[in-house]
Amino acid sequence: MILLVNDDGIAAPGLRALYRALRRVTGIPVLAVAPLAERSGQGHAITLDRGLAVAHRLEEGFFGFSVDGTPVDCAKLALVALCPEPPDLVVSGINDGPNVGRSLFYSGTVGAAMEAAVLGLPALAVSRAKGGESFDDAAEFAAQWAKRLLGKADLRGQVVNLNVPAGPLGTWKEARVTHHGQAGFTETYQPQRDAKDRVVWRLHGEWTATDGGACDAHTLHAGHPVVTVLSPDLNGTHQGLERLVRKLARPSGPPGPEVRKSGSPEVGRSRDHSG
Repeated sequence: MILLVNDDGIAAPGLRALYRALRRVTGIPVLAVAPLAERSGQGHAITLDRGLAVAHRLEEGFFGFSVDGTPVDCAKLALVALCPEPPDLVVSGINDGPNVGRSLFYSGTVGAAMEAAVLGLPALAVSRAKGGESFDDAAEFAAQWAKRLLGKADLRGQVVNLNVPAGPLGTWKEARVTHHGQAGFTETYQPQRDAKDRVVWRLHGEWTATDGGACDAHTLHAGHPVVTVLSPDLNGTHQGLERLVRKLARPSGPPGPEVRKSGSPEVGRSRDHSG
């Protein structure tokens, strides 16, 4: 089975289009578990201060659960409690707006997919650039990718991040596999008055579409569907940086705790101050 999640909500047209396409293209059951309302920009947030209300959503040609929580709440709850069996693939989307560059760090769509990867499952995050009239082409394209990913053991614990242009399929250029870049928003906070006449600060941003080279945002902006592979492994991979950090960790002043490699004997021993 396929678990389908999103951050735009259980009634979002992107989720409904992808649900239909996944069932038709893959031929296997699809279970949708999504937020009760839009929860964009939630990243990897989870709810800890209250319980989560869950409701069945049974409509013609659609079955799922709505959850009054974040996208990651939905993925976590589904994988731990709601799915009748471990899914073969977790699909998140279709997000109404791209998830490339620095937006990945705030994306509920990517966050929900990353939760599946954290739990050792393969995941596909799907987003469409802003401005499209229909999600059908994006859904068909994503469903074909989902079919290819099924059964690929090497992708367990990884997220395939798929972004497609906003226009109709016939206007797209060839798909390209590239890497995650650092394009993002030029951000400002602007003061304004709320309904209680308090001054509040609201975030505004202007998207910087390209960061040069062949990164994800640049490639999508040029009209290509773009595919990147993401991992929940947060370790820095540059050995030179690790050596630098270990050098910085060496005591240079008064004696103190020493940083050692994992598996080394502990340095900090309790001292006997009695007598």
